[in-house]
Amino acid sequence: MTKNYILKPFEIVQEKTLLLSGFLIGVTFCIIQLFTQTRSIAILKQVSLKSAPILVQTLADFVITTTIMTMALFILGKIINNKTRFIDILNTVLIARICLDLGVLFDINGYFSNISNLLIENISNPETLLITHRPQIIYMTIVSLSAIFLLVAFAYYIYQGFKTATHLKTKTPIIAFILVILIVDILTRFITRLY
Repeated sequence: MTKNYILKPFEIVQEKTLLLSGFLIGVTFCIIQLFTQTRSIAILKQVSLKSAPILVQTLADFVITTTIMTMALFILGKIINNKTRFIDILNTVLIARICLDLGVLFDINGYFSNISNLLIENISNPETLLITHRPQIIYMTIVSLSAIFLLVAFAYYIYQGFKTATHLKTKTPIIAFILVILIVDILTRFITRLY
């Protein structure tokens, strides 16, 4: 039964529970970002900063990116099935983005940012880099593989939630679904850089 809660939360867990969980976990990750040098400026984009972001930034990023993605997917959902409910799309976005928000955990106390800066500074000498910074390279490799896994998990949850919310039966709207996610992601990158 636990497996179904993890793999198919949109079919099993009640909408109010999903909404509350998604919102609380999202706000928790906004607070966690205060201990990193990372900011989630879009659903699919986290940027490294020279210092920790402030709470107003992280909360605004969360609200803006979640709202715009929800609205765009809701409009697409209404085109696909007029009975699509806003709450179902909002829950889809909130739950799916948890996967990508986990990526901020790799940069607690700026650890990942410091390693990436160190590797970039020494990129011109790869032999020395491999010898003197082997643990950092291993860490970067683990983080990179984890990031790929989290991206796949995001894709799985956003698709499963959208499919459930719209009662999607055909594969044809998938291209529009992917395009909407990518366009909204690019749009929110510009909006969240304004402050």
